Amino acid sequence: MEAAFAGFTEDTYKFLIELAFNNNKPFFEENRARYKESVQKPMLQLAEALLPTVLAIDSDINPRTANIVSRIYRDTRFSQNKMPYRDHAWLAFRRPGNRLSEGFTMYFEITPQSYGYGLGMYNENIEMMNALRAHALADPARFLSIVEAKPLQKFVLEGPEYKKDRVPEAPLALKSYLNHKGLSWCYSCDTLAPTLSPELFDEVRRAFEAFAPLYHFVMDM
Repeated sequence: MEAAFAGFTEDTYKFLIELAFNNNKPFFEENRARYKESVQKPMLQLAEALLPTVLAIDSDINPRTANIVSRIYRDTRFSQNKMPYRDHAWLAFRRPGNRLSEGFTMYFEITPQSYGYGLGMYNENIEMMNALRAHALADPARFLSIVEAKPLQKFVLEGPEYKKDRVPEAPLALKSYLNHKGLSWCYSCDTLAPTLSPELFDEVRRAFEAFAPLYHFVMDM
């Protein structure tokens, strides 16, 4: 059991910035202890703190922090970018057996310049979007009442859109959601001060609780 989340530190972001400019094994090995203390440790603590909230929303979420907290090492096998380390970190809560690119995921992330959190699809998900379109079209009033609820208004709707209308039969209010290839509701902030406080936990917890009706609408299809 990790100690209580106390917030990230100034060195969290200092390390990530330095890593971005020195993305190589000698630098990382020299600073491995900094990474563990300033990035990995608070990430694990935040994951542990958020787990009761997440499991109350979906008891099938994988509770293993090793599957929730991002790894520092990049998989470069299929990427043109051969930088070995990530200069950012995240938490992603998903069900067992689902890769990050396959699910509808609650997440939190930090970069050298910002932090954010949200709910959505990491990549385009044709099967899930087709099911979501059918589900929303079957009960448009319920879907709109969920996605237009006040707690979700701080989040930006993201995801690539089709050029051609995929739901010509849908009410106009639904089209802005259902003509996407994937959907994510995202919040990002370039003021890092809130992440240096243990109160960050409450900010993210409240966001996840606000997402619960939308999460269930999608996952219970």
